[in-house]
Amino acid sequence: MRRQLRTTAALAALLLAGAAACDSGGGDSGQKDQGTSASGTLTVWLQVDAQSLWPKSVAAATAAFNQKYPKVKVSVQYQAWADHLTKFDASAQANKVPDVIELGNSETAQYVQAGAFVDLTSKRTTFDGSDKWQKGLVDACTNGGKLYCVPYYGGTRAVVYRKDLFQAAGITQPPTTWKQLMADVQTLMNKHKGDKGFSAFFMPGQHPYGALPFVYDNGGEIASQGSDGKWKSELATPAAVQGLKTWKSLIDAGMRGDRTGDDLGAVPALVAGKAAMSFSTNGQLVQVYSTDKGDPKLKGKVGSFPMPSPTKEGQYAPPYMGGSVLAVTAKSKQQTWAEEWVRDFTSTAREKEFLAGGFLANTLDLTSSDPGRAGYFVGLEQSWNVPAAKNWAQVEKDLTIKQMLADIATGKMSVEDATATYGKKMEDILNAS
Repeated sequence: MRRQLRTTAALAALLLAGAAACDSGGGDSGQKDQGTSASGTLTVWLQVDAQSLWPKSVAAATAAFNQKYPKVKVSVQYQAWADHLTKFDASAQANKVPDVIELGNSETAQYVQAGAFVDLTSKRTTFDGSDKWQKGLVDACTNGGKLYCVPYYGGTRAVVYRKDLFQAAGITQPPTTWKQLMADVQTLMNKHKGDKGFSAFFMPGQHPYGALPFVYDNGGEIASQGSDGKWKSELATPAAVQGLKTWKSLIDAGMRGDRTGDDLGAVPALVAGKAAMSFSTNGQLVQVYSTDKGDPKLKGKVGSFPMPSPTKEGQYAPPYMGGSVLAVTAKSKQQTWAEEWVRDFTSTAREKEFLAGGFLANTLDLTSSDPGRAGYFVGLEQSWNVPAAKNWAQVEKDLTIKQMLADIATGKMSVEDATATYGKKMEDILNAS
């Protein structure tokens, strides 16, 4: 799902007013839990995805909440990814913040570090599944060893493949090793050598979450923070460079066509039979046989498997964990109610519904029995998130990583030159005041 990020001046207002509200370290901002006699309104901001994908789950969570607080009205207000942060910043300045807010897990760092959310550390064990929360989600909620939000649902990438195209090329099983994957890519390219628009593996350049797992698999990372608080790019280190060279080798072996594009082209290519594989989300897998974006006749002909590790035989590349989290705002005057609603909305029962809706639950304990989704539930213990830097939003807004990868994919720049050039640019952004 689309995450549009920005850094805003309104963070100062969030910090100054928020610190006073949450200085009790887990606090309820003075709110008393009056149980069944409590009355008032709880305002919850969720993204429109919840409205379209699981409205019954929202209603069920509110019903559970109202069993404890029958006189409290829950006002769920649906937001759009394109402007929800701008609206949140404006609400902070106007002192009319929601009590609960949903954010993408790559959006949290600037707000956590600004003191915008309540410290939930002491409450963690009261949330279902918290001992097995998805690493890439809980990392986005953690700062200085403290918890400032609750994982909501996850989404990661796996290799989506056309079973029928594999079978036509004589491939009977999906690969489990990097060597097998590259051999299958070559087999498919040979089978379709007369089709200049066919890709055995659709892997465009501007696909950070397709490329960066190779960096982490090779022992590298994107950036690190020193003891002085300064951020340093790790993209030009030998580990990261080699990981990106391996990623480039997959492109060179199996990708025909425009390398400057992004992963949005994966579904049309798979549907048209112009690609046999892609590194895509579970949502994209489902779209291949959906009635609106795909071909229903392909249902049962599409499967998934985890990306084999190029460096560790029989293991898999660490996946990026996308998804959403829920935070209780520090300026909320209804923090006790807010925590309870989040607790109800992330209960095991609700998480099973999110899982059935095509996403990952917030905990490793819940998985799908659908064999077509098997690739999405492997290696999640190693999932990762973007650096927890307050200025990471600007790195994404400036397309720094995407431009670097496009230049590597097209051969415009060598891996060494691209990582040095764009790594320096990323450092400057991350350390800007």
